[in-house]
Amino acid sequence: MVREPLVEVSVVIAAPAEAVWHALVDADTRAMWWRYLDLDARVGGRLSERWSGADGEARLTTGRVRTLEPCRLLRFTWADDDWAMSTTVTIEPARARPGTQVQVRETSWSRLRDGPSLAAAHRDGWGAHVEDLRRFTEAAGGPR
Repeated sequence: MVREPLVEVSVVIAAPAEAVWHALVDADTRAMWWRYLDLDARVGGRLSERWSGADGEARLTTGRVRTLEPCRLLRFTWADDDWAMSTTVTIEPARARPGTQVQVRETSWSRLRDGPSLAAAHRDGWGAHVEDLRRFTEAAGGPR
């Protein structure tokens, strides 16, 4: 039996959950640390990320918000412009010492051709995004 690839990254941010959540869902705040992601942070809202591949070619990732529970859960679909199917991304902030643990999971890789290699690349990408979130949020909204 082949196991479903899973992307899972986690970081502890020395800031309150409310500050972390605000940095994720508020468009103006998010633009300060993830400027190329547009996210309509409401159930049914669209997201788009314009980026460049390793070859320098312009790419587009799109999706829709499926679940939004303030300060607890953000779940959305995620598909690059050349994918036949989407993955599911779940972001869960939770209170932790010294602030907030943020866990990101991306699933449904078995539905995609090259799922394992795509998952490996996304693990690195999500790792970079949560590190950017940590640096920004700790600088802007540290412990209160």
